[in-house]
Amino acid sequence: MSRRTFILLALLPALIYVAFHFLSPSRQLAASQNRLLSAIASKNAETVGKLLDPNYSDQWGFQSKDWPGILQDLRTLAPVLEITAREPHIDADNGVVETLLTVKGQGPAAESMQTQAATLKNTRFIWKRASWTPWSWRLTGIQNPDIEIPSGYTPGRIADTAGF
Repeated sequence: MSRRTFILLALLPALIYVAFHFLSPSRQLAASQNRLLSAIASKNAETVGKLLDPNYSDQWGFQSKDWPGILQDLRTLAPVLEITAREPHIDADNGVVETLLTVKGQGPAAESMQTQAATLKNTRFIWKRASWTPWSWRLTGIQNPDIEIPSGYTPGRIADTAGF
């Protein structure tokens, strides 16, 4: 056995461990969750769109097609925004991330958003894998009965909504 073959065989368990560790469904679900929060905070509609399942729907009646308008409104309400997950509980078997959210920002509604986020209980993000690959997680819904959206709100038309 050549020295090169011996070194490759010796490194194989380490490579398998690293691949298993970084490609685990839980780790990839956590990474998708972090990408989503970062994309929402930066109002990146393209990235959010890639993370949403085409059949996305939530308790407020929004669908995946509404997200560009929601992000547009966030640009108006809080041009500078940071959203972080605190104490996330990740259940990759069921595709659920439950977490407290911390919101910091600047803008006309940033203080109100920060105050509301501080009083929220866990927000539930529901994901599913789009394929067998561990990084193919897509968001199918968000749930939190404590988040109040003013009635009459239409994504992309924040100026027309009373209460903002």
